Amino acid sequence: MSDANTELMQLIQTKWGAAIAAACDKSSVPPAFLAALIANETGGNPDARRFEKGVLASLWEVVQGRVPAYGSILRDSILAYLAAPFTGAPASPLPGIRVVIADALQQLDGLATSWGLTQVMGYEAIPFSIRAETLADPNVEFPIDLRMLAGFAVHYGLDMAKDFDELFDCWNTGRPHSQTADPQYIPNGLARMAIYGQLAAGPPAEAPGEGG
Repeated sequence: MSDANTELMQLIQTKWGAAIAAACDKSSVPPAFLAALIANETGGNPDARRFEKGVLASLWEVVQGRVPAYGSILRDSILAYLAAPFTGAPASPLPGIRVVIADALQQLDGLATSWGLTQVMGYEAIPFSIRAETLADPNVEFPIDLRMLAGFAVHYGLDMAKDFDELFDCWNTGRPHSQTADPQYIPNGLARMAIYGQLAAGPPAEAPGEGG
């Protein structure tokens, strides 16, 4: 990998190394994997977002009752998510209804947007009972990353401590042994893991008699 990748992993270590280590402390996923995932997905940009028109269209199909679910996300769960900000709100005349509708549409867009350093899709917030936009907070996103990776591992029989090729593939495509959009996605991730592991280990100790 180039010096640019070393600089990128150094930046990630400096900005989020402590949060990454804390999140991975009780997981078999090594911090180097999570750091490399960040590098692959956003290059360390916490404000990265990507709106997916196709996902929004699919969510609309569910909301309108044309299909029962989007993946494992049921219609009732989506409707409850959209209604949550207004639970207990006063029943206003028409202007208030417009506000409710406008906010619901914005919230639905948020579910169809990927957020944060690892680009978690907004609809993943629903099972965790959080708002999609909070996925932009690394302290919220990192634990969810690990739970999602654990879900892949259980579903596909993967070892989170060593099946890194497959875990990168799952994150990018939803399943192992699939073709990633970027053919270098997995090789880049593995190489960046190695760089981060070297950085985390620190400089090699001087041999006796060396130095100055």
